[in-house]
Amino acid sequence: MDLAQVAALSVSLTATEHDQVQRAATAAGQSVEDFARDAILGAAADPFLAALEQAVDTVTARAAEDQVRHDYAG
Repeated sequence: MDLAQVAALSVSLTATEHDQVQRAATAAGQSVEDFARDAILGAAADPFLAALEQAVDTVTARAAEDQVRHDYAG
């Protein structure tokens, strides 16, 4: 396992936040680690996020196509 990746994925939680995650993990029947892993991977694979990224690309491409070009000189 790449230690740089582990450091990048570690998150500091307050005691209240840790308790909240612990309760949610228990309610889901998972360990905190499994619960956090599922939440992280779920967020990374979020179809809404993918749609937003695609929308940015589409709007950028259309904006470039729709630019008015004035070729008066020539």
